[in-house]
Amino acid sequence: MNDIEVLDTKKEKANNKPKGKIVLTLILVIILLAAAYLIILKNNSSKNLENKLEKSSIDYFEKYMSTNDSTSTYIVTLDMLKNANKQGENYDLNGLEKCKTQSTLSRITINYKDGKPKKVEVELNC
Repeated sequence: MNDIEVLDTKKEKANNKPKGKIVLTLILVIILLAAAYLIILKNNSSKNLENKLEKSSIDYFEKYMSTNDSTSTYIVTLDMLKNANKQGENYDLNGLEKCKTQSTLSRITINYKDGKPKKVEVELNC
């Protein structure tokens, strides 16, 4: 009779192991999904800020830069945009408050045929 009780106890322990593994696996999957979501959210936020910087830089470029200059690449820094806003301009810089003003920039290459920016490279250092 003692042997039967020992067998029943072993069966109970064996039945509990798979449940623990399933719960642990579910917890790990939830953690991985949450981490992936946060990474995607951060990337989207960064892309939105890059788009704002790009649009503001193009607008600034079109208003203040000369297309007759022999240099084909211009740099518009966040500091330039902030200074323009202080003087009454209206560039949308929301979300870029934590960025470094001197090193956050857009490089703009112009197309001399029509004077409009042909290529914009945004370097975001937030």
